[in-house]
Amino acid sequence: MDIQQIIRWLVVAIVMIVAVVLLDVILNVFGFLLEMGVRVLLILLLVAIVLRFIDLFRKRR
Repeated sequence: MDIQQIIRWLVVAIVMIVAVVLLDVILNVFGFLLEMGVRVLLILLLVAIVLRFIDLFRKRR
């Protein structure tokens, strides 16, 4: 093996490591955003249910 081929393999290995690290960061951010989105949707669902009950009680009077 000559030195240029070794350098190419090292560059390919470095690029692959950087790609894996970036993918990990992107997936962690997506997971965090998904978790926050689910929490917000649950809160909105609870608010909608409470408002529906309040509306039903007002209509009964």
